[in-house]
Amino acid sequence: MKYKFLIILSLITSQSFSQTGPLIHFGSEEGMTITTGGIVHADGLSITPTEDITLSNTTLTRVSASTAKLSNQVSRAYQFSNPSASFSGSMDMNYSDSELNGLTEQDLQLFIFNPSKWYRQATQADVTNNSLSSSISRLSLSEITSAVFMPNLILTASSIAENSPLGSKVIDLVGTDENVMGEQFTYSLVAGTGATDNASFKVSGSELQTNTALDFETKKAYSVRLRVTDAYGRFDEKALSITITDVNETPSAMAITKSNLYESNTINQVVGALSTTDQDAGDSHTYSLVSGVGSTDNTAFNVSGNQIRASQVFSSATKNSYSIRVRTTDKGGLSFEKVYTVSISQLPTLTGTGNEYGTKLQAVASTTPKISKGFTSKLNVSGIDMASYTWSPSASLSSVNIYNPVAKPSQTQSYSVTVTNVYGSSTTLSITVEVMEDFNIVAYNILTPNGDGVNDKWEIENLSSYPNNQLIILDRSSRVIYRKSVYTNDWTGLFNGAPLPSDTYYYILTLDSSGKKVSKKGFITIVY
Repeated sequence: MKYKFLIILSLITSQSFSQTGPLIHFGSEEGMTITTGGIVHADGLSITPTEDITLSNTTLTRVSASTAKLSNQVSRAYQFSNPSASFSGSMDMNYSDSELNGLTEQDLQLFIFNPSKWYRQATQADVTNNSLSSSISRLSLSEITSAVFMPNLILTASSIAENSPLGSKVIDLVGTDENVMGEQFTYSLVAGTGATDNASFKVSGSELQTNTALDFETKKAYSVRLRVTDAYGRFDEKALSITITDVNETPSAMAITKSNLYESNTINQVVGALSTTDQDAGDSHTYSLVSGVGSTDNTAFNVSGNQIRASQVFSSATKNSYSIRVRTTDKGGLSFEKVYTVSISQLPTLTGTGNEYGTKLQAVASTTPKISKGFTSKLNVSGIDMASYTWSPSASLSSVNIYNPVAKPSQTQSYSVTVTNVYGSSTTLSITVEVMEDFNIVAYNILTPNGDGVNDKWEIENLSSYPNNQLIILDRSSRVIYRKSVYTNDWTGLFNGAPLPSDTYYYILTLDSSGKKVSKKGFITIVY
C-alpha cells in the first residue's frame, strides 16, 4: 500500500542554523529552514523513494540527488539552490511501506549540522508507520557527538611505472562521508579478499606508496586491500588493482657468436653475429661501430644488421688481432657499448700421399698427390685450433669427419673439406688426387696349393682395378694349361682337374683399360 504524508515546516532561524551549504537531514519530514546550497537527506529508506520530494514553495529548486550511506541503510540526498531567503513551508513525500524495510516511523530521524556541532531530532512517537498524515509544530533537537554516516573509500584507477624508487606514490587515498566537512580519516592496508600483494606496498598518511622494487617483466599487476577509518572507528574497505607500466630500460649486455675469421677471407665475410640482453621483452636493437676506447681497428670492419663483417682481406702473418668498439641501441634510443677483439686464424694446409709411377714406392705428401689406379692416398689437414671436419664427396673416402681420411678413387677425383675451428669460424679447402692408368699390378711368382691357406691360389695385386683382362698359362712345352677371361685370383694349380707337378710355368696377362691394352709376362713356380 502506498501512503502520503503532508509535513508542515516549522521555521529554524538562519541565525541558529545558518552556514554556506549546510547539511540538513530529515527522516520524519520535519519542518526546517533551507539556505543556499542546502542538502536534505531522507535517512533510513532501504531503497530509493518511489517519488521525489515535492516543494510547495517553488522558489526552491532541487539541483541534484545522490545516495549516501547511513549505517547499513541507503539514503536519498537532495540539494537545493538559489532560495532568495530562508524558507519555511510544506513538503510532500510519497513512499511505500516496503521501502521502510520494517522500520517504524520514529526510526526516521532529522540530523542538522551547525558549523561546529551536530544536532539530532529527539525521538518522537507521534508519527506512526500507518498514519496517512502528520504535523509537527516544533523541533526538539539535542546535541550529539556525531552523525552515524559510514565513511566511503574512493579509489581511482591506478598504475605506476616499473623501476619507480621505493616509497613512490601510487595514488592519493580519499575518504568521504556526509558528516562534518574536513573530517579526518586514517588509511591502512588490511587482510581480506584482494590483499594478495599488500606486502609490496605501504600507506603513508593518505598516500599508497611502493614498498618493493617493481619490474614489469616479472609481474605486471598487483592487488591490495585498503581501509578508510573515520574518527569514530567506522570504516570502509575495498580491493584495488594496480597495473605496472612498462618503461624502456637500457640494454644490459651484448654477445657475439664468434670474433674470429680465417685469413684470406672475402670482403664482407661474416666475423660474428651480435645479440643483446634487454629487460624489455620484444625490444628490437640496432648495431654500429663507434669511436672510443678499443675502437682502434673499426675501419677494418663493417656492420650489416646484427653481423660484424670484414672490410678487407686479412693475413695472419701481417696482423692477427684487431680491436673494435660496438654499440647496441634499442628502439627507445638507449644503448650499451662493448669492445671486442677479433682474431685472424691461419689457414690450415691440406695434403695427400701418392706413389711413384708404376711402382709401390711412396711419394712425398703434397698438395697435388698422384696414385696408381687401385692405390690409396692418405689425405691430411694440418693447422691450429681445428675442431671439426666435413669432407665431400663421401664416396671413395674412409671417413667424412676426421682430419686424415683415406681416399681410394677409381679415377682422378677432387675432394673438399670444411674445417671449423674452436672459435666457430669455417674455411673450405680442396685437393685433387690424380689417378694414373699405369697398370701398376704385382703378380706373385710362387704357388703352394697344399691347403695351408698360404699361397694356395695364384694372386695378382691390384688386379681388381683392371677387371677387363685375359690370362694364359703355359708349361715348358708351350702347352696352354690354363686360360681365363676376367681372372679373379682363383687358380689353384690344376689342369683338367688334376694338380700340376712342381715346376715353373709361364704366364701372359693382357690388361685392357680405357681402350689401352698392356701385356704383363712372367713365371710361376708351383711348389708342394
